[in-house]
Amino acid sequence: MRKSIAFMAIVLMASVCSAQTLDEIVNRYYAANGTEILEKATTIFMEGNMSQMGTEMPMTLMVKKPNKVKVVISFSGMEIITAFDGEKGFMVNPLTGATEPVEIPAEQLGSVQEYNMFRDNMLEAYKGGRLTLDGEETIDGNPAYKLTITDEAGNVTTAFVDKESCLTVKTVAKVEQMGQEMEVESYVKEYMDVNGAKFSKVIKQFVNGMELGGMTFSKIELDREMDDSVFVIQ
Repeated sequence: MRKSIAFMAIVLMASVCSAQTLDEIVNRYYAANGTEILEKATTIFMEGNMSQMGTEMPMTLMVKKPNKVKVVISFSGMEIITAFDGEKGFMVNPLTGATEPVEIPAEQLGSVQEYNMFRDNMLEAYKGGRLTLDGEETIDGNPAYKLTITDEAGNVTTAFVDKESCLTVKTVAKVEQMGQEMEVESYVKEYMDVNGAKFSKVIKQFVNGMELGGMTFSKIELDREMDDSVFVIQ
């Protein structure tokens, strides 16, 4: 009996230590990213380029709290626009022949909100008890914490947080497109500091192990004035 009690005490202690380790990582992550600064901001403006299969496309991203988002990608003189005005999402995609705004189905709005830089899926998962620490791995020669993020819909993303900087250096997610499941790996190669908040500046993406492209941002601003009409494209 005494041995059983001692064993249970060891198991309980190990569980507590594990929980404290996750808490510590999240606290460091919160501080390293300057989340407190971002929580006080009202808008985010980002300008840069998206690359895909060797093609560079200028890109502008605008976000306004709590959930307004607009993304404009320029390609061959055309603008591909995706926007969420707080209630509905719309898209204009001349590449598909749609020169007028088309409403985005409710079930696809989650992909638009992925551009909402005010949201942090790791912190949201932590608050909801859906974040787990699953050991460590080496990313680009440096040790990183391996964390599993499960969103409210049950989608799973694996994030790797550098042990020294406590910034995310890689994410892995399964996505389905045209009936096929693909593994998307995103590597953050460089960060930009904006008034104390950290933003991914250079991102490289791989699909099923093959390099697809990525994003590079040259300008990031907080609290730029944005009228609500910016996000309406009807």
